[in-house]
Amino acid sequence: MINRHALSLVFVCCIFVAVAGESTIIAPGAELKKVVSDCKFTEGPASDAEGNIYFTDQPNDRILKYSIDGKVSTFMQPCGRSNGLCFDAKGQLWACADEKNELWVIDMTAKSTVVVKDYNGKLLNGPNDVWVRPDGGVYFTDPFYKRDYWKRGPTEQDKQAVYFLSPDKKPRASPKT
Repeated sequence: MINRHALSLVFVCCIFVAVAGESTIIAPGAELKKVVSDCKFTEGPASDAEGNIYFTDQPNDRILKYSIDGKVSTFMQPCGRSNGLCFDAKGQLWACADEKNELWVIDMTAKSTVVVKDYNGKLLNGPNDVWVRPDGGVYFTDPFYKRDYWKRGPTEQDKQAVYFLSPDKKPRASPKT
C-alpha cells in the first residue's frame, strides 16, 4: 500500500527540487510537467490509496483531482473554500473548509460532513492545514488570516492554535496556544 503522506511530501519536494534545478531525487532526464494552469491559488495536495492527487484551488472554491492516468477533473465545487487536505485510513478526505471556518470530512461521492465548527463555543480562526494520524487522530492548524469573503467580525479565538481531534473525535487545543 502506498504511504499517502509520504507520496504527497515527495510530490512537493520533487517540484521544489526540479524548480531549483539541482536534483538528487529526480531521475536523470525527468522533466517538470504542468498539469493544470487555470487555478488562482492552489493548496493542500493529498494522495488517495490509489495514488490520485487531490488539491484545492481555494479562490475558485473547488477541489481538483489529478488522476493516475494523467487527467485533471473537478472532484467537488463548491467545497467550502477548502485549503489543506489529507486522507484518512478509511479513504475519506479531510478538508480545512475556510469559508465558514470549519473542519470537514468528505466521502468519495463528495458528500461533506462538518466535524469541527468551533472551539469552546467560539468560531475557529480559519483552519488551514490538516494531518490525520494512522489511528484516526487529527491535527489541524488554525491561523487567522482575514478573508474578503468572510461574513463575520474579528477573530473570536484568543490566540492562533494547533488543535488535536482524538480518534474519539473530541477536540483539544495545543497546550501552548
